[in-house]
Amino acid sequence: MRLPFLYPAFALLLLSSLSEAAKPPGKDAILLSQVRTLTLRNNAKTSHRRVSAIPQLSCKGPGCAHYKVDIMRCTNQGSGYNSEDIEWSCTASIPAEFKLGSTDVVCEGYRNRDDEYVLKGSCGVEYRLL
Repeated sequence: MRLPFLYPAFALLLLSSLSEAAKPPGKDAILLSQVRTLTLRNNAKTSHRRVSAIPQLSCKGPGCAHYKVDIMRCTNQGSGYNSEDIEWSCTASIPAEFKLGSTDVVCEGYRNRDDEYVLKGSCGVEYRLL
């Protein structure tokens, strides 16, 4: 026996669950693709929820013994492999004898490490000075 009246109910249930999945998991969650710029400061910590706070700016490598960036600004340049794999371009005022090397933006996933939503204010940058 076929019950055609169940199809609209099933479709409505499926649509409502899909729309729920598209909503942020909390008021302090955001898709990284929605962030246009990040301004990060030395001696400041990130916000945190699941893991410990980290420094907003973290210098790696031998150049760090000679100079530390005070403020860095990173701009969203669009996505790479998927919509939340963001490419960032970071700039900072540094002395002429140094050059900003690699920069890696790291953020805390809201529900877990691989969550497409991140906690607002949780991003930091690991950078190298050359």
